[in-house]
Amino acid sequence: MSDQPSVVDTLRVVREFLRLARKAVVDARHIEAMIEIDTLMQIAQVETDRQIAVLERAAGSSKI
Repeated sequence: MSDQPSVVDTLRVVREFLRLARKAVVDARHIEAMIEIDTLMQIAQVETDRQIAVLERAAGSSKI
């Protein structure tokens, strides 16, 4: 067995980094100056959540 994390585990780490990055922008009160960056991070966060859900559904259906 490999010590390499699963794709879902890696996506969860990425999701947390994105959440923290967006929080840093908001906490610094730079949201207006960085709206394009925040929007891109939000899109990446949503896509990460979507991909996690897809992979978890696929893993769940393969166990049936």
